Amino acid sequence: MTLAATSFALDITDEAKDLYIENRNSVYQVQIVNVATGKKSTIGSGFQISKDGHIATNYHVVSLAINSPESYRVEFIKSDDTVGSAKILDIDIVHDLAIIKSDSAESSFFILGNSDIEKGTKIFSMGNPHDLGMTIVEGTYNGLMKESLYKKILFSGSLNPGMSGGPAFNRNGEIIGINVSTAGNQISFLVPVEFLSELFEIAKTKSVTKNLSWDNIIERQLSKNQNDYLNKILSSEWKYLSIGKVSVPGELTSAFKCWGSTPEVQFDLIKSADIYCSNEDSLFLSSNLWTGEMLFRYKWLYSTGLNTFRFYNIYENQFKEKYDYPNAGNKSDVTNFKCQTEFVNINGMNWKVGLCSRNYKKYRSLYDINLSMSSVGEKMEGLIVELVALGVNKTKALDFIYKFIGNIKWQE
Repeated sequence: MTLAATSFALDITDEAKDLYIENRNSVYQVQIVNVATGKKSTIGSGFQISKDGHIATNYHVVSLAINSPESYRVEFIKSDDTVGSAKILDIDIVHDLAIIKSDSAESSFFILGNSDIEKGTKIFSMGNPHDLGMTIVEGTYNGLMKESLYKKILFSGSLNPGMSGGPAFNRNGEIIGINVSTAGNQISFLVPVEFLSELFEIAKTKSVTKNLSWDNIIERQLSKNQNDYLNKILSSEWKYLSIGKVSVPGELTSAFKCWGSTPEVQFDLIKSADIYCSNEDSLFLSSNLWTGEMLFRYKWLYSTGLNTFRFYNIYENQFKEKYDYPNAGNKSDVTNFKCQTEFVNINGMNWKVGLCSRNYKKYRSLYDINLSMSSVGEKMEGLIVELVALGVNKTKALDFIYKFIGNIKWQE
């Protein structure tokens, strides 16, 4: 038994070794260099996909050079330590992809394959983890994540920082995906190669353009993605949950997950229960800004002995607790929130409703939205609702909000 296990391990090592030798000249470290100091600011990986100098990587690897082109440049380092310069040719921000281009012709490059392979198939990934040197990682293809807004391959292999943008390929050396992120403990994620193939078909018809407005390109891609996503939500058959005496929207699509909880410490005179739902997906824009997430929460509160005044004092304080919007670490990226509050009747129940929005300064058609609601029709019980949508078109978001609040129903 021990001998068989040892023999199997040697077979794996030999296969990985052969693939590494065969493909190492087509995999590079990609570094973003600060122009003022000449020092690298971020690193990742990339790989050659044509003889004409096209190199694939992740958007987040080159994002500094996109957001601040006057301060940063793109370089790549080959296996023989030769340093080359590259320009950004095209991006797909939704799937975290970028194609950069060097002026040099290359005889060694990867063939783009497909990700339609059997679950359990052995695949390989290459990249430069933690700036330690090029490595190859063996792992297992475990299919597409079914409960994700954006298609990703679940890769049972150890990806580490610095490997982002590197290639994942089969035993024939054909690309099946692009390294993108990891959750640790050999839970890693790849972008399916089909999205890179689509981007490459467009990119290879382009030439590098100086002073290209990446902000406009990013805004168009984000707007289309969010509009398509909201249309899907609006046309989907929603699931519903009960909390207290109220029926509320639950998992709006398969990308949403809902969790229920009761506080560990319950007070004698007031009780509560909570439901939290989110799509658990986000889009990286810069080191200080991300978007794309949608979440909503419900809190049911009821008195078991408080008078009306004390109950509503606690109830009002709970209503004031809002999502803290960590997606914009730099406030210069967004405007201040503008809010309005009204008292409305929804399905026979009176509610206090607050609606707030703030605009993205670079991407003027996109907004962060906050809907907050509290029922005001009962003296000793009530429901608090908060809905957050990041990076959405305001008109389309309002269509969603009207449907959302119209499906909150008090049950007799």
